Amino acid sequence: MYNNFYIRVDQNRYEGDDFDTFKFNLIVKNKIVDEYNAVLKSWAVHDYKCQWIEALKRLKTHTTTCLVFCYNNEVAKGDFPGVRTVDIFKVINSKLLFQPRNFFSDEYIKMLKKKEYNMQSCYDFIMPFETHNEYGWELDYWSCDYNPQEIDQLIAELKK
Repeated sequence: MYNNFYIRVDQNRYEGDDFDTFKFNLIVKNKIVDEYNAVLKSWAVHDYKCQWIEALKRLKTHTTTCLVFCYNNEVAKGDFPGVRTVDIFKVINSKLLFQPRNFFSDEYIKMLKKKEYNMQSCYDFIMPFETHNEYGWELDYWSCDYNPQEIDQLIAELKK
């Protein structure tokens, strides 16, 4: 049982479709706080899970990490390149703060001019934690307790 946070992958097949779709859910304190219909063009579900495992392992040695929920570097008909992450901040080894980030189209292309985006470099794009944007609007974020044993349990489950 996870009291703090959990990542769930739901697989669906809609009537009339001959392919499966996936939804990634971030659950904090038993509530789905972020869900994203997965774009499986650049990465497969296995790739996302590998990135999440590495991101969670980083919490033992780093104060920041990120979970990638969407990565699309293909520019095809109607597709927009982009990245959707949830940045995680470890605060004084007792709390975790989660903040969603989106980098799409122009912002994503501008980001790539600094460095290639991949599973190893994604951590270089973590932005500072903010409660409000430059216009004064409140930004989404969630918090929970930091429990290393739960994180180890989540890592083991993601490896299955």
